[in-house]
Amino acid sequence: MSWTDSLLTGIDEIDKQHQVLFDVLARLELAVSSEDKWSAVHFAIVELTNFMNIHFAVEEALLRLHGYPDLDAHIAAHRAFSADLAKIKQHSIRQDVSDEMMVLVKTWLVEHIGVVDKAYVSHLRTAAVLKSGGS
Repeated sequence: MSWTDSLLTGIDEIDKQHQVLFDVLARLELAVSSEDKWSAVHFAIVELTNFMNIHFAVEEALLRLHGYPDLDAHIAAHRAFSADLAKIKQHSIRQDVSDEMMVLVKTWLVEHIGVVDKAYVSHLRTAAVLKSGGS
């Protein structure tokens, strides 16, 4: 699974971070097929978790700064994903979680970026964060 421009929000920093998330996903896909699958998957999960924490903080700060009315729901979606990721990370120490991990991450990234994140674009455009020509 790779990045597609249909997921662009029009917010340069957020789009760059989303693209990095897809790069991490690509590394996770490679880890799943590696010889040393267990440790490669575990470390890819750690990398994903660390970057997701940074991305969520940036995105939530931007939405808070511009008074996004659905901020609480957006934060709740981030926290739910983080909790699911933490459970998988914990299980990855003892068992192969590669299939479970890939399904969670692929499904969540496309759904969250393509639907939930895109929902704030019109608000940020109104708040003058985006130029009228952006996505």
